[in-house]
Amino acid sequence: MSASKHRIAEAVADHIVELSQTRLGEMVASYKTLTRANEELEYITGITRFFESKNEFQEFQRILALPVEKLHSDQTREFGDFQTPPSLARRVCEYLAQNGVAPTVVVEPTFGMGNFILAALDTFPTLKLVYGIELQARYEWHLKIALLIKALLGRRVKTKIELYRDNIFTHEFSERVLDAKDLLILGNPPWVTSAALGALESANLPQKQNLKALNGMDALTGKSNFDISEYILLQLLDQFATKKGTLALIVKNATAKNIVEILPQKKYLLENLRTLEIDAAREFNVAVGANVFVAELGAARAEKICRVATLEKPQQIKREFGWIDAKFVSDAKKYKANAYLDGESIFVWRQGIKHDCARVMELDVRGETLWNGDAEQVHVESEYAYWILKSSDLQTFEATPRKKVIVTQKKLNEDTLALRVNAPRLWKYLEANRAALDQRKSSIYRDKPRFSIFGVGDYSFAPYKVAISGLYKEPNFALVCPIENRPVLVDDTCYMLPFDSYLDALITATLFNSERVKQFLQAIVFNDAKRPYTKQVLMRVDISKLIARISLDELCLYWKEIGYTPRVVVTQSELDAYKYRILNTDKQDNELQLSLSMQKKMAK
Repeated sequence: MSASKHRIAEAVADHIVELSQTRLGEMVASYKTLTRANEELEYITGITRFFESKNEFQEFQRILALPVEKLHSDQTREFGDFQTPPSLARRVCEYLAQNGVAPTVVVEPTFGMGNFILAALDTFPTLKLVYGIELQARYEWHLKIALLIKALLGRRVKTKIELYRDNIFTHEFSERVLDAKDLLILGNPPWVTSAALGALESANLPQKQNLKALNGMDALTGKSNFDISEYILLQLLDQFATKKGTLALIVKNATAKNIVEILPQKKYLLENLRTLEIDAAREFNVAVGANVFVAELGAARAEKICRVATLEKPQQIKREFGWIDAKFVSDAKKYKANAYLDGESIFVWRQGIKHDCARVMELDVRGETLWNGDAEQVHVESEYAYWILKSSDLQTFEATPRKKVIVTQKKLNEDTLALRVNAPRLWKYLEANRAALDQRKSSIYRDKPRFSIFGVGDYSFAPYKVAISGLYKEPNFALVCPIENRPVLVDDTCYMLPFDSYLDALITATLFNSERVKQFLQAIVFNDAKRPYTKQVLMRVDISKLIARISLDELCLYWKEIGYTPRVVVTQSELDAYKYRILNTDKQDNELQLSLSMQKKMAK
């Protein structure tokens, strides 16, 4: 059976329960020519070209004469689609209609099985044209058969329907759509990422380009990996943002956030932006935050604030996110109460050690022995194995490590060949595991010394640190102290500040754990991000703005509340000296700077 025949058979099998196969077969058999068939089917279904070719017409006739067979494709993931349940599509259209949306033209950029098109036809009596684009022929046939069954059940479609089997990334919209009044762009574009499609060697990818003008390192380390839906949304806005109408697309929360974040750069004329959260676990059986992103197109001025509600209770605004005075925030109300902390950090936050081969590089400690992820005992020179903290270790005030990590370099790009002489046991271990280490996929290891690591520098080996997990939703700034006079490191899921003295690290950790800082972070962090806390976020916290408001009594009260006893007695004079160093950063000489690890802006 040909691929075309498989697709038609699958669609018929999925819908034939609604109408006898015999009746449908008799009707189609009466159409003697392709032209007659397309004319008759356009009259009852609205589809302007039901059959693309004589071959499709003949295969459709033959399928209706066969026993129904249900076929399934194993390539759905290539297109990253989660088909919208009919009930959800209907609720979205009903919300739009209740809020005054009355389109004459609906554009569905990736219509899939067509549930949004079917819902729009049932919801909007003003509709004159449906313009749908879909790359997969199997889905196009599902919609065609659904519309045919709908018509034969007595619900003839009077709206004109144009379906294009095309790639949305290269599709050229007709002038009548680009010039349409009362336009509605509606749908659920694919949620898969560009990296996932690349791994599948899919052709369903846009032309590669740096959408967000990322710098070299960000582009290499993952920030350039975006949802295909984000690209589609940007492409649609590029073409339709100045037109009069409404856009309503189901997207991940992160995609909606990214679109609002890029608005000042794109200067799209949008207003009345809102996200209506949906239960993606219930609707799509996936554990991800998702919403209906809605915006009015062709506005007189560009709005940069987006309201957040739920589809079930769209009038109950939970929060607003977007741009306030050139600052991007996740909660406008909380931000306004803590905006004084928003600035440029006097500290430089660093990311931890990155090795990308945990089973070789990370070691369990059992008494005096070390074991790798393959349950093999490891014998390496002790000076190359350091205690390391992972995200899960940073949930207390003073962190305690559970594992050790092999450190092959003290600075970036350091030649590792010296290990053959300086650490022969370590070199032997690395050579024995060279296959795993050489297979690390990240491009950052390309053309680097063998067994390289990243996120390493003088700061990595500072005796004291303040560290935070980038992954957890609730921020906790942990104090990190040396063990047996050796520094404890953090992994690349964490960010840290290096210090030479316990006292400076202690006070800094306490300040960052203050309720004021946490409220500010909650105002600028998007908790449903894979990594809510990043260097970009942490560098916005200007702790110097908090110094004058903090007293020794507040510090002591915090330590008492969490049951922590500092290793040294903290006096008012020591706190005053710390404040002086912070507040006079640009005026310090080396004596006054003492051990506090700060960098002047000019040295960054």
